[in-house]
Amino acid sequence: MSFSQFRFSQLDPLPKIDNVQLGNTIGQGSFAIVKLASLKNQTFAIKFIHRQMCLRRGLSDDEIAREVLLHRHCSGHPNVIKVLHHGADTNWLFIAMELATGGDLFDKIEPDVGVDEVVSQFYFKQMISAIEFCHKQGVAHRDIKPENILLDSRGNLKLTDFGLAAVFMKKSGAKRLCYTPCGSPPYMAPEVVDRNGYDPAKADIWSLGAVLYVLLAGETPWEEPSMHDPDFRKFAESGGKVLSGAWARFSPPVLSLLRLLMRPNVEERGTIDRAMNHIWVVRDNILAAPDGTCKDPMLLTTKLFENLHIGLSDEAFHQSSQAERYDSMVDQNNYPMSQPVADIAAMMDDGDPVDIMLRQLPATQQAYTERSKPRADLSEMENIIKIVSSDPALLQFSTDKKAAIAKLSMDAFQMNSAERLTRFFSVLDLQDLVEILMTSLTRMGVQCSYNFDEENIPDDMKLGTKGSLQISVVLRDRRKMYLRGCIKVSRVQNLRLKKVEFFKTTGDPLEWRRFFKRTTVLSREAVYVDKSEEP
Repeated sequence: MSFSQFRFSQLDPLPKIDNVQLGNTIGQGSFAIVKLASLKNQTFAIKFIHRQMCLRRGLSDDEIAREVLLHRHCSGHPNVIKVLHHGADTNWLFIAMELATGGDLFDKIEPDVGVDEVVSQFYFKQMISAIEFCHKQGVAHRDIKPENILLDSRGNLKLTDFGLAAVFMKKSGAKRLCYTPCGSPPYMAPEVVDRNGYDPAKADIWSLGAVLYVLLAGETPWEEPSMHDPDFRKFAESGGKVLSGAWARFSPPVLSLLRLLMRPNVEERGTIDRAMNHIWVVRDNILAAPDGTCKDPMLLTTKLFENLHIGLSDEAFHQSSQAERYDSMVDQNNYPMSQPVADIAAMMDDGDPVDIMLRQLPATQQAYTERSKPRADLSEMENIIKIVSSDPALLQFSTDKKAAIAKLSMDAFQMNSAERLTRFFSVLDLQDLVEILMTSLTRMGVQCSYNFDEENIPDDMKLGTKGSLQISVVLRDRRKMYLRGCIKVSRVQNLRLKKVEFFKTTGDPLEWRRFFKRTTVLSREAVYVDKSEEP
């Protein structure tokens, strides 16, 4: 049984750590849970790994501890999430880590579009620098993919999750092969499935190329690196000289680097040193300070926002309606995981079961009613406009990016303000909003654990005790990989304004954004946008 199916209250109590205050759950996976934590005004994340759940999956304490040790061994690089502390009790192992307040990098990348070469090169240099450092410690990551790439508050890349990492080189310099296939198919090297073993460091180099491709294109080059995949077969048979699709959009230097990193023949594949000295990589970057960190977070955030767009036109609605339905016929007891613990990627409130929660609001949060005074109506709408217009997520719906960006405050361009852009606002009554969301999910073939019936929801339905309502979803994306998360509706302050947020707990963040975007377009009548811009 999967850890993520348990109510938090059904598990053994978490260990008490001296003077540490635990907050919300921000990640959850097969047998791990990640929570916000604070100590003396310092905020960080703690990953709790349930020992019995691991043992049932055949993982010993020593194997789990290996993740902690290898991650800590690689924590000395600025682009690797730092391990702050670790420990255990009879039920749990825990790892206290640096908190990546900027969220997922790939949450901010438009599917099928990607980002420009300036942003791509900035992040690639940070990513390859982190991997070079790990390799010098004798450690191969073996699971380089969008899920494991986070951002700090200034937009710097942070590599995380060493659950599949392996020691491939001893201090003497002697190297060894690995024999366990692992990773996510679109990002793994073709030799990883070879029973004769593979060099994990060379496999990491291939994965760097695959991630760079996704940065530039907003999609994966193939579903899996095998001759059964037509896209990969075309790439392999042409010696990497594919000039159609997204490949046709790349500049010659980018193509040269990708072909160096992703050579199917391991002996011909480029080394880390060769890649770091490639003509495209050594270029100066306007975003980078001399030490490689971001020197202009506002410019970086602006450039990330430029390509993000959600069209609410009739044409966009028709395209979303006609797109292939998701496959939601999944076995929630046994869906696969490519790593033994969850990514730090989403937030869910403790105690919420995996369906829609309906509870009473606190007395201080009164629902808006038609009996409110007109004067209050005007004041409320002014507050709504102020709140929505200051949220960077609104830029996704703008047709005039430059004008919309100019309206935002400097604070909106801090990366932690843009931690998660998979959200929209609505002023509809809750019943109407939920009905629209559920209709959109049903139209896409997404099955939820709650059978929605509008007649069963009372007219005076309120949001939950924490001002929130949650819909849990599990589906398979276009690549037949699993996505798990929830749609959370929460009341904003004391207003009739609701924030609808899509929180991912498992899966590719780019595919999750694709799911969010499609759901939003199909729910367009519920979306509140800048009235000065018509979609």
